[in-house]
Amino acid sequence: MITSIQLFIRQFHREILLHLRQLKTLLNVCLFFVMLIVFFPLTLPPEPAILRTVVPGIIWIAVLLSFLLSSERIFQDDYEHGVIEQWLISGENLPLLIAAKILVHWLINVLPLLLLSPMVAVLFSLSLKEMFILALSLICGTPAILFLCALASVFGIGVNQRSALIVLILLPLTLPLMIFGSAALTMAMQGLDILAYLAILTAISLLAAGFLPFAIASVMRVGLAD
Repeated sequence: MITSIQLFIRQFHREILLHLRQLKTLLNVCLFFVMLIVFFPLTLPPEPAILRTVVPGIIWIAVLLSFLLSSERIFQDDYEHGVIEQWLISGENLPLLIAAKILVHWLINVLPLLLLSPMVAVLFSLSLKEMFILALSLICGTPAILFLCALASVFGIGVNQRSALIVLILLPLTLPLMIFGSAALTMAMQGLDILAYLAILTAISLLAAGFLPFAIASVMRVGLAD
């Protein structure tokens, strides 16, 4: 009988191999993020004060849209290849499988964004401390974003117009993360304490990681009951 830890490790390893074979998708997400970061400020007046005011919101919106792009098909391929049906028939711990899948997806997507943090800091004249806080806030807040993206994505399994459905479900749920994530960087720019914002982001991510795999599993069972 396979244990929960062995099941998690097996699924974790499987997802890493799948992502390594789909590096083109990851490259597209990184390019999309860079394009948003580079081109969006061009629409603003060329004043450093205005740019520093809006940069936290720009970064977090770019992160949200990049994650939305990468997670649109997070379950679709497994659905089309019959993997989800095998999960349901096997009787294995479905929330655990889902959590492992989303965790790998988060790691694969957040690491390039963290590596791009120095470029973002140079573009927006962020100090080393501000760049570090930006990276820390992304680590604290992006898990919740990806779990919410996965929840929205599972509703779109087998739906032709799933992109619009995912956006309608996701955007209202991510507003608190956008607010607290951008506020953390804003407070850092002003030299104020940011621990409360990071704590809130971490708490939301932990709640999402603890409860949303069960919600996603329930949606899968109901949606694929037939």
